[in-house]
Amino acid sequence: MAGDMFQANDSASFATPVLHTERRPQLIVLEGIDLSGRTTQVQLLRDWLVAQRYSVTTTAWRTSPLISDVLARARIGPPLRPLTYSMLYCADHIDRTQRVIRPALERGEIVLADRYIYTAFARDAARGLDSSWVRNLYRFSVPPDKIFYLHITPEEAVKRRMALQNQREGQPDSSQLKKSGKSGKDSKDGKDGKHHKQQEKGRSLALAQTSSLSQEALESFRNFEKKMYSEYQQMQKEFDFSVIEGDQSISEVQTMLCRAITHLLLDR
Repeated sequence: MAGDMFQANDSASFATPVLHTERRPQLIVLEGIDLSGRTTQVQLLRDWLVAQRYSVTTTAWRTSPLISDVLARARIGPPLRPLTYSMLYCADHIDRTQRVIRPALERGEIVLADRYIYTAFARDAARGLDSSWVRNLYRFSVPPDKIFYLHITPEEAVKRRMALQNQREGQPDSSQLKKSGKSGKDSKDGKDGKHHKQQEKGRSLALAQTSSLSQEALESFRNFEKKMYSEYQQMQKEFDFSVIEGDQSISEVQTMLCRAITHLLLDR
C-alpha cells in the first residue's frame, strides 16, 4: 500500500479532466468503522468528479426520508433490540436503493456511497445477529464496482471521538484564539478542529447531542468499535476491499482515492 501512495503535492495532477467517451455508471463505496473519515472523503470526491464534468450522486447511511427520523428517535431513546435496529437499517437501504442508487445508475451517473451493506454486516454481527441471515436480508442490493475501506484502529476511533467531545465542551476555535491574542500551536489546533467537524457530518443524532462522555460510555464505544473492526478485517479479502490507511492526512487519503478512481474510470 505504501508504494502506491502519492505525496500531497501530487494531487495537482488530477486537475486535468479525465473525461473520456463511453462513460459508464459506477457505484463506488467508502466503508470503515466510526470516525474513519468516510463522509469528508465522499464530499471531496464529489467535488473533484463534478469539477471534471462527471454527473455524481451521493448517498449515505440512515438518510432515507422515510426512515431517518425513526432511526434518529430510536438512537436517543431506550435501546431497541438488535433485530429491530437491523430491520430499520435495511428499510433505509431498500428505500435509498429504489429512490437514489438505481435511478442514478440508470442515468449513467457515478454514485458515491458513504457506507453500504458492509456497515450492516459489521454492525449486525457486532450486535450478535447471525451473519448469514443478515447477508441474505440485503440480497436485493446493487453490487458495487469498487469498495474502499478506510482503515483506522478502534483506539484511533476513540481518540477522535474524545477530540470531538472536547470541542463540544467549549474549547475555543481558531477565531476565538485570535481574539484572545493566542497564536502558534493553539491556532493550528483550532484549524485542525475544522477537519474534525467535517468528519463528524453524518454522525448519529445521539452522538451530536451528547453533552458529556462518561468513562462507561467511552468504554462501550471502544468495545463496539473493536467488534466492528474484527468484522471488517474478516471482510477485506472476501469482498476485495481496497484498503487505505485512514490515519493519514485528509489530503493524502484523498490523493490515494483520486488515483484509484482515475484508474477505475479509465479501465474500459
